[in-house]
Amino acid sequence: MDYDQRSEALPGPHWKGDVSSISSDKACPATCRVPAKALDIIWGNDPRFWQMIKLSEEETRPDGFDEGARLIQVNWIKVTGKLPTAMFNVASPTKYQVYYVMKFQVDAFGWHSAPIKFEVRLNGQKTEKNFVLESYKKKPGVWHEICGGEFTVSNDADGDVEICNVRS
Repeated sequence: MDYDQRSEALPGPHWKGDVSSISSDKACPATCRVPAKALDIIWGNDPRFWQMIKLSEEETRPDGFDEGARLIQVNWIKVTGKLPTAMFNVASPTKYQVYYVMKFQVDAFGWHSAPIKFEVRLNGQKTEKNFVLESYKKKPGVWHEICGGEFTVSNDADGDVEICNVRS
């Protein structure tokens, strides 16, 4: 079900994420949930390329996401996000992994030729992974958890964790 809410924070073609929608999991303190609407999405505010959608009950993931971003078609993808390290509130260094939860439509195309680069940055250190996502497309209609990297937050961490996935 489409709800086609457009970002009001930044008029124009790009979606500006709402970081207030980021939540931590009380049952699992080492988990932080970042919904699609909390991410900055290039061309995400243009309905020709992306749609913000409500997920049906059947589509809602066990981890509680009830909204998503549907990619219609673009030549260039860039999705970024920032997580303030203060929100992690750790007593000792804790390792986190970044997962992108994605589902491909039956008619998805263009994923075979160019890899997606996943980046994680914290305190000037950057990790990077490149993936061709074609193998995930072979199972359409199924949610895939794609690991985009990891980072460690210490109790004296300052600044933001920056996450990014980009395809040019």
